[in-house]
Amino acid sequence: MSTVAGPDTVARLAAWLGRLTGARLDAGALQLRVPTGGGWSNDTWIVQVAGAAQPLAVVRLQPERRSMFPDYDLGRQASVLRALERAPGVPVPPLLGVDLDGVELGRPAFVMGFVEGRAPSDDRPSFVEAGWLHDATAAQQRRFHEDLLAHLAAIHALDVAAIGLQRLAGPGPSSAPAAIESLRRVWDYDQGPVAAPIVQRAFAEVAATAPPVDPSPATLLWGDARPANVLCEPDGFAVVALLDWELATHGPPEFDVAWMMEMNWMRAQGAGLAPLPGFLDDEAAAEHYQAVSGRHLGDLGWYRRFAALKVAVLMHRYLRAMVHAGNVPATHRILTDNVGTRRLDSLFGSS
Repeated sequence: MSTVAGPDTVARLAAWLGRLTGARLDAGALQLRVPTGGGWSNDTWIVQVAGAAQPLAVVRLQPERRSMFPDYDLGRQASVLRALERAPGVPVPPLLGVDLDGVELGRPAFVMGFVEGRAPSDDRPSFVEAGWLHDATAAQQRRFHEDLLAHLAAIHALDVAAIGLQRLAGPGPSSAPAAIESLRRVWDYDQGPVAAPIVQRAFAEVAATAPPVDPSPATLLWGDARPANVLCEPDGFAVVALLDWELATHGPPEFDVAWMMEMNWMRAQGAGLAPLPGFLDDEAAAEHYQAVSGRHLGDLGWYRRFAALKVAVLMHRYLRAMVHAGNVPATHRILTDNVGTRRLDSLFGSS
């Protein structure tokens, strides 16, 4: 019996998966679990058939309660996955089915094929503290980091129009105003009774100092480029799938490169830990990205500050989701004093 969904939903899921895969599925044999190590923003089910060697599929659903974002465009995520399935050098899970009207399960959802692999954990202990990537040799860690940067370069090599994602492209010579406005919408949504004042000051500064022109040609952006969104081969370090495309957008590659750097900083130095010995430092990572992409990166300073602001905003949203789930009091000090707000204090001046 699934504890993730009720018997009626499981029966509807079995019928839908049966039509998508051509298999005869008994609802009583379906086992649903939620992933660990990440995947907080959507409702995600990993679907296993009892007795099978590996899961059958992964289902992503629009959340039923208030969650990370003010709205969920599952159609956008699905269209990105569908486009990338045909793109060279960017492995993603196969898209099996999409139901944006909620006919199949009662709310919008899409189904992906299961990809066997392992992902570095974002949960505590994170991949910087424990687990297969932490325990790897420095050479293996470096291979992972360099392979991730190479895949990021492959994303940025794609032509959004050629792969059918031109709707992601925005107007104007600079992608910064749209990025700031999009993030501000997330910040303004369901702030709750307490919020850190440093976030508002950071918004004002990034808006005042935003680049008037993109430093390099805009391209497809992953939007959430970080180790926890990567699947590696089950007993190796080569990347087999890139996950979580809900923040995919269009802009200069500096956004993705700076975000990856900031996320790695937060998991290591931000948590008071040393970086993994095999990971490239920021300068070496930028040089490696430029070497494998053939692109020259502009000044990353503004993009790092924007990434830090994005971390703080998304951390607040995650904590507010925990409030709605009953796991964090609505006025807990962690909502105003956490690794994200402390990082902003160091970059934009103490509150």
